[in-house]
Amino acid sequence: MADCTNCGTWNPDDKDVCWRCQTKLPRIEEKPKRKPRVLFGLPAWTWIIVVLLFLAPMFSQCLSAPAG
Repeated sequence: MADCTNCGTWNPDDKDVCWRCQTKLPRIEEKPKRKPRVLFGLPAWTWIIVVLLFLAPMFSQCLSAPAG
């Protein structure tokens, strides 16, 4: 927890009031945790890898085809 806004004394996280001056301490709001993006039960990054592995042979055939 942050220092007391009144006297500047450090206070542990479990305190609601400053132990020295009894001023009410401000509460720090926690950010909600972001949920991972899931598609058909798998994270989105796994689907990107699967698609790239599937498309890699097709791109390599297109690029290595002889011109003519």
